[in-house]
Amino acid sequence: MPDKQFFPLAAAQLNLKRLLLIRLIVFICQLSALIFAWVLDYSLAYSAIITVMSVILVINFAVAIRLFRQTRVSDLEFLMHLLFDVFSLSLLLYSSGGANNPFVSFFLVPITIAAAILPWTYTWAVAGISLAAYTFLLFFYQPLSVLMPAQMDMSGEGGLPNLHITGMWFNFLVSAALITYFVVKMASEIRTQESRLTQYREENMRNEQILAVATQAAGTAHELGTPLNTMAILVDEMADDYSGNVELEKDISTLVTQISACKKSLQELVSRADLRKAGAAKEIEIPQFIEQIWEQWSLLRPEVILNQEIERDGTPPHILVDSTLQQALVNILNNAADASPERVDIVADWDKSSCFLTIRDYGQGIKEEMASYLGSEIVSDKEKGMGVGMILSQASIERMGGQVSFSPHPEKGTVTRIQLPISPGSGQ
Repeated sequence: MPDKQFFPLAAAQLNLKRLLLIRLIVFICQLSALIFAWVLDYSLAYSAIITVMSVILVINFAVAIRLFRQTRVSDLEFLMHLLFDVFSLSLLLYSSGGANNPFVSFFLVPITIAAAILPWTYTWAVAGISLAAYTFLLFFYQPLSVLMPAQMDMSGEGGLPNLHITGMWFNFLVSAALITYFVVKMASEIRTQESRLTQYREENMRNEQILAVATQAAGTAHELGTPLNTMAILVDEMADDYSGNVELEKDISTLVTQISACKKSLQELVSRADLRKAGAAKEIEIPQFIEQIWEQWSLLRPEVILNQEIERDGTPPHILVDSTLQQALVNILNNAADASPERVDIVADWDKSSCFLTIRDYGQGIKEEMASYLGSEIVSDKEKGMGVGMILSQASIERMGGQVSFSPHPEKGTVTRIQLPISPGSGQ
């Protein structure tokens, strides 16, 4: 598995790095404008502007240091960074002409960034505060004569801004609203599509692994057929040659039994590989299905106690099963028995739409990091026996419309939860 220390932080830290780059570009532009104003001897509050720009520079330096730390960048932290940009820009505009300053349109940048990467509540907060700052700067600012429109009506008509300034404010209002709404919607849809694409890739990778295992199993079954037949012939000849030896006859009888069991398993493997037979599903009551599982599994693991419990009274519903689903549950029970050789519990419950099977062992318990990808990736755990069998079992359960999840028990052991759909029209 890849080192998970870096990947969850990459996107958030990359966005913060981009924000820092945007700040530096804007800072250079603001510094150039300040130098231009100083050269032309414009009347500005230079001390206030330099103080604000110095604070901005210090904050940017702190952000650059923060990027070297492998810590999570939360949405709230990113919101604070954007609000700082809005606040610092408001102070600079207040000291240099207010809403008449061409840099006033930069209020749209924090809004766009928030709409692209933050939740919609945070985005509307940035948009609302930016609009409030813009509105404040319409009435309260330190005038700069070179930025004032040619025709101003600030003293007459109640001291309101002229039509040009009012139009700029209204344009900002509409632009901020459109950006906030549509960019949030588009960013949300992109994130949803990326999530679906990631899930599709994981499922496709798992299916490729299953196909590889199935192909290897079919080839192995074909290769084992010939040596098993040869061994069966030789064992029959040995039985004839040593018919009077009691001890050898007992051992030969054991060999015959084991060879027959191997041949039967290969025949069942070939039979289940037939898609027509594998797809021959049938409806069965839940208690009856559990009883069939127990009968099959008890032959494999007679030493393990399987405690069965059904938590619903009345007529049980039916579920749709086939041989692959039955084998999947046997595999899961085998894994539970490997971890807990003395005892395994299976509890059945249901509601109007689903049947729930809970299998618990009393072993050491599965690790939480393994529970997240068990069944979707081939993992090797010799002690607990969870590997190829689990990915095949989960694929069989999902093919029947079910779901499976794994989690450590609060006390001890591992809990496997299986959800299967109730057959339509099944009685309760």
